[in-house]
Amino acid sequence: MNAQQKSSRHANAMTEQTLQKYDSDSRIRQYVGIMAFIITALAVIWGLFQLYVSSFGVLDAIILRSWHIMFLLIMTFLLFPARKNADYSLHRPTWWDGVCVLAGVSSFGYLIFHYKDIALRGGYLLPIDYFFGVLGILVLFEAARRTVKSLAILAAVFLIYNFAGSYLPGILGHVGFSWKRIVEHLFWGGQGLLGVGAGVSATFVFMFILFGSFLKISGFSQFINHLALTIAGRSPGGPAKVSVIASSLMGMVNGSALANVATTGSITIPLMIKNGYKRKFAAAVEAAASTGGQFAPPIMGAAGFIMAEFLGVPYTTVMLAAVVPAFLYFLTLIIAVHFEARKMGLKGISKENIPKVKQVLKEEGHLTIPFVTLIVLLLLGYTPLYAAVFAIISTSCSGSFNRLWGYGDRK
Repeated sequence: MNAQQKSSRHANAMTEQTLQKYDSDSRIRQYVGIMAFIITALAVIWGLFQLYVSSFGVLDAIILRSWHIMFLLIMTFLLFPARKNADYSLHRPTWWDGVCVLAGVSSFGYLIFHYKDIALRGGYLLPIDYFFGVLGILVLFEAARRTVKSLAILAAVFLIYNFAGSYLPGILGHVGFSWKRIVEHLFWGGQGLLGVGAGVSATFVFMFILFGSFLKISGFSQFINHLALTIAGRSPGGPAKVSVIASSLMGMVNGSALANVATTGSITIPLMIKNGYKRKFAAAVEAAASTGGQFAPPIMGAAGFIMAEFLGVPYTTVMLAAVVPAFLYFLTLIIAVHFEARKMGLKGISKENIPKVKQVLKEEGHLTIPFVTLIVLLLLGYTPLYAAVFAIISTSCSGSFNRLWGYGDRK
């Protein structure tokens, strides 16, 4: 193993350790055997269900959001351990995970099968309805605690404020609310747990995360890195510019800063350090470039879809409005790293270490088909869900072509 391979493996290991420390998504259990099959089967069923309701199926909004949250709770309790310092390599869930799964399925399953009955009796709730409402709220707090603890604490503060507001003086005080009214609003209402956030997650966010996962498996991230190298690799401070370009292109299709760092950062950060950049500057460039993916069209993270829902405008309008700000953001980053490279007297990457653009486009250019499909369908006026479904289908086709011809195995 040469020095470059050792450095790359060390960088990947450091990235994984950092993600496990600060990103809850990297602390999931690694199952093997029958549990791995069960988790995979659940994920496939969930994905097929979401694809069906997003393309051909017709389902009431509240029912769809309930199914989505129920699947989400099952996967959360099976994948995320209850304690931060737990053994993430456990091959089976604990008894507490089983209790939480049962509570989540029971509460939201009850909502799914009794929502119409409650609507027919004018929204009047029985004691058992309140019981399952409280159970659903508690189980969601436990899921939030396992994944994003700070968010769970913040939500708990505002939940307590509903009860304690009558004891607060001045403008912070209010008359107070009964626990029944809080349960009605949070669990059985359309503006609580099953509000806009759940609606966006159950439709746009899930489909585009699924699309990003398909792209990652198809080899799109490797193509992005190769293309960025051919564009800016030889210019002064080339690795930093490669990081900005690769992260901007990757951010356009995944909308996640953390996923962006994990995919492109493990390659670009070691390149920047090797080229002469300081470690802190290299990390800062990758972090800033990856963060830009949150507002880089066509996929801008959950915030873009929530904006479209609140404003009542087509998502395409929000997407087009973000083009100029996103371009200026990444252009500013490129200018910053260029001046830093000139200041430090850094050069670009040697020609022999940069792939030829014709070869990259010839062997991996077909991987752009899903991306082009998505943009064309959005610009033609189709809904983001419709565009995402066909983009996923085209990703499967292009990825299969990549594997068939062996391009995905080339380095």
